[in-house]
Amino acid sequence: MNRFGHILFFLALFLGDLLPAQSPLPTDSICSIPVYTGSFYTVGPSEGQFAPDFTLYDSSGQGFHLASELQQGKPILVVNGSLTCPVFRDKIPLINQIQSMYESVLTTIVVLTVEAHPTTISPYFGMVNITGQNQQAGILYPQPQTYGERLQLAGILQNQFPLNVPVLLDLPCNMWWNTYGPAPNNAYLIQSDGRIFRKHGWFNRNPDRIFCDIDSLLGTPSGNCQSLQGPGVFQAQLLNGYSFGLPGTTLFNYVDLINPGATPVEVLIMTLEEYLPDTSWSTSYCADICYLPGIDSISLTLSPYDTLPFSLDYFTGPQPGLGRSKIGFRNQMNTQNKFSFWLEASTLPSSLESLQQPIQHLVLPKGSSWPLLPDEHILAWMNILGQSLPVGTVLPYSVGSYLLHTNVRTVRLMIVEK
Repeated sequence: MNRFGHILFFLALFLGDLLPAQSPLPTDSICSIPVYTGSFYTVGPSEGQFAPDFTLYDSSGQGFHLASELQQGKPILVVNGSLTCPVFRDKIPLINQIQSMYESVLTTIVVLTVEAHPTTISPYFGMVNITGQNQQAGILYPQPQTYGERLQLAGILQNQFPLNVPVLLDLPCNMWWNTYGPAPNNAYLIQSDGRIFRKHGWFNRNPDRIFCDIDSLLGTPSGNCQSLQGPGVFQAQLLNGYSFGLPGTTLFNYVDLINPGATPVEVLIMTLEEYLPDTSWSTSYCADICYLPGIDSISLTLSPYDTLPFSLDYFTGPQPGLGRSKIGFRNQMNTQNKFSFWLEASTLPSSLESLQQPIQHLVLPKGSSWPLLPDEHILAWMNILGQSLPVGTVLPYSVGSYLLHTNVRTVRLMIVEK
């Protein structure tokens, strides 16, 4: 460490005395949390800089002072997360693996910051976005208003998803999040001299690979630093292609992406076609991370023997309607290895349907008769926006999609092509 570095490091030790000397009170209010929708790679300190000092506390009030811990001579890995961040929860087994492999030579800690996907406004979306993963897991909590409420969520996390490393809580005014973020799941690998060796905008997300970074820092190959070595093959399994709910709610459709082999697979996900009732509707992807609405293609890496859940999230509008999206999944290094699925979400009136089961699809040419079953007749029919059409008009002269309410099958979706 050069002289300037020593000055900064000991200055950090001095400043540490100015940081909170005891754990905040449970009644302390959480400060205002701004919305941030920018890049998580460009905010916070950069690689090569000295890590800003901090003192945080665990649920029992035990303090952790960064500069003092660095004096022990071990580098430190800091991972940011929250209970409502499904990406972070999925990384907990990896964090525990790192702890078991490197405990004697690397200090690993988790810092719980603002909730990423609460039932209130998400700080990374500017709107409510609970995610399908949270809905499935029943992890539905509002943003804490006090430090005590943050403590409660920390307890729920550690009970349901045990971590084998120290778990610290950000201070009431979100000091760590404001200094090292804002981000939902970033990470910093800090050298023993206090410099930032590696920074992950998303922890261990391609191209960042934590085992490669640790190997490089320690100079001891672990055997876990893997790279793409061929096209590989992946599978896609449709779990739920249809969802139903009330207008103004968020609906979810699910596909599992499966890598059955030992080679990582790079997968391109694209929206091939999409039909939404109006501009009040939007969709977003949630896979390796959750993406903002409007992003219609992403690329991600499927790890060997891994299953990655993908969800298409429909943010529905105030009026009843039906949204349809055709999503494609393609191996970037083997274009023959691909899949596509229609994923649909409906908020159409229950008086016209009992949409607890998938709609029947049938494509037919313009001008043909509706293919009704014996003794079946049309009670009502609508266009894709859910607008009723005259019952007497029974021939599909116009190209488009129609919903038929019949006496035999409650709802049938007919797609009329040229």
